[in-house]
Amino acid sequence: MHEQISANKRRSVLLVAGFVVLVLAVAWAVNLFLGFGLAGLLVALVFVTVTTFMGWWKSDVIALKMSLARPADPEQYARLHNLVEGLCIAAGLPKPGVYVISDAAPNAFATGRNPRHAAIAVTTGLLDRMSRIELEGVLAHELSHVKNYDILASTLAVTFVGVVTLLGDFTLRFLWWGGPRQRDFNKSGGPGVAAVLGVLGFVLILAAPLVARVMQFAVSRRREALADYTGVSLTRYPPGLIAALEKLNDDSTVVHSGSRATAHLWIESPLARTSDQGRLAWLNRLFDTHPPLEERIQALKEL
Repeated sequence: MHEQISANKRRSVLLVAGFVVLVLAVAWAVNLFLGFGLAGLLVALVFVTVTTFMGWWKSDVIALKMSLARPADPEQYARLHNLVEGLCIAAGLPKPGVYVISDAAPNAFATGRNPRHAAIAVTTGLLDRMSRIELEGVLAHELSHVKNYDILASTLAVTFVGVVTLLGDFTLRFLWWGGPRQRDFNKSGGPGVAAVLGVLGFVLILAAPLVARVMQFAVSRRREALADYTGVSLTRYPPGLIAALEKLNDDSTVVHSGSRATAHLWIESPLARTSDQGRLAWLNRLFDTHPPLEERIQALKEL
C-alpha cells in the first residue's frame, strides 16, 4: 500500500505537468488562430502561470463553492465532527475543514492541496441515511484520499479542465463570429506550413476538452480502490464501508450542485447515470470517473 501511495504521488506530479502542457498547447493554438504574435504568446505564458498558481492555491475553495458547501457547525453536526476527529487521530492526519452540502442525495468528497490544507464535504442526505458505522466508513474513504495525496491532482483537475474547455470554447465562438480576417503565417515557413499549423491548432482546440476529460478520468478512477482499502484499514471494519456503498448503489438521486468539473471528487458519481435521472445520462456514463460500485463492493467483500 505504501508503494502504491508513493506511485500516486509520482503520478500526481506527471498529471499536473500534463495539464500544464495541455493548457500551454491550447493557448498556443488560440494565439495561432487569433494572430496575436509574440505578444499573444507572452500573454498566454503569463495566463498559464497564473492559472497554475491559482489552481494550486485556491482550487479547493473553487470546488467547495461550486458544490455549494458551507462550514459544518460543530454543535449542530457534533457526530460528524467527532467521527472526523477520531479518524484523523487513527490516520495521523490534522483535522481538515468539515463542510456540509444541503442536498438529499447521499454523497461526499475531499479536496485540498495537502493534508494540512484539506477539507471534507458531505451532503445532508448522507448524514440522514447513513448509520454511524456507515458514515465512518465513508469519512475514512475520503480521509484516505487526503492521506494518499490524491486530493492535489484531483482538485487541480477541477481548475485545469475548466480552463481548457473555456479556452477552446472562446476561440471557436470567436472564429464563428468572424475573428481576425488576416493572419501573417508566412513567417512560420510559408503557406504549406501555415496550413499544417492551422489544421493542428484547430484540431487541438476541438480535442483539448476531450483530452482534459480523459486526464480527469485517470485522476480519479485508479485511486478509488486504494481509498477503499485505506479507509478500511483505518476503521478495521470492512462491513461499514460495504454497507455504505450498497446504500449508495441502491440510491437513485443525483447531487443538484454536482457537475462534470467536480464529478471525480465525489465518493460516487454525483451525475445522472440512468435515463430516468436525466437526459444526458449516456454521456455521463461514457466519461464515468468512478469504477462501478458493484466492483468496489465485491473487492471489499473479498478482503
